[in-house]
Amino acid sequence: MGLKDLTVQDFLAAVAAPTPTPGGGSVSALAGALSAALSRMVSGLARGKAGYEAVESELAQIETRGKAIQARLEALIDEDARAYEAVIAAMRLPKSSDREKTARVEAMQAAYRKATEIPLETMERCIEALELAEAAAKKGNRSATTDAAVAILLAESAIRGASLNCAINLASIRDEAFRSTAEERVDRLLKRADEIGHEAMAVVTGRL
Repeated sequence: MGLKDLTVQDFLAAVAAPTPTPGGGSVSALAGALSAALSRMVSGLARGKAGYEAVESELAQIETRGKAIQARLEALIDEDARAYEAVIAAMRLPKSSDREKTARVEAMQAAYRKATEIPLETMERCIEALELAEAAAKKGNRSATTDAAVAILLAESAIRGASLNCAINLASIRDEAFRSTAEERVDRLLKRADEIGHEAMAVVTGRL
């Protein structure tokens, strides 16, 4: 059973426990999944209702896309925890001989790369969740506009949280080409999040 299969109470207890995982990365992925779920709700509350006939196809797309985004982010909750557990395992490898030291460094570098790639994907999927929230705010049930706003805020928080996980892991990576490429992706995604978030909240304000 994975983290996403826990009850809310058990998941919160796992996060609160004095262990490295699940931590901020898993929580960011969960926030993104919650964002997608809220967007699906806002869309679903409009489907088949009078006054929303003209956007029925867009509402159906929000549901289809949102379901896929949510499922991937749910999976990333566990993948993020496993990625950092691999970092910890690599740190604990023996280092008595030169051979062991070399193997340990290689294992740590591989683990740090993976622990960077997972939150990078979380950022990408949460950008999609943010786009979805904007669409839900525009097309979904007007009475649920504040729910769409929460979806926007959750996605933005998840993106920023995941970006910080990327940053802290990148600081330990020696491969300059990998680090440079990842940093550029993070910067690009943060800028995109700012753009979408600003536009999406303007939609919310206009519908209140």
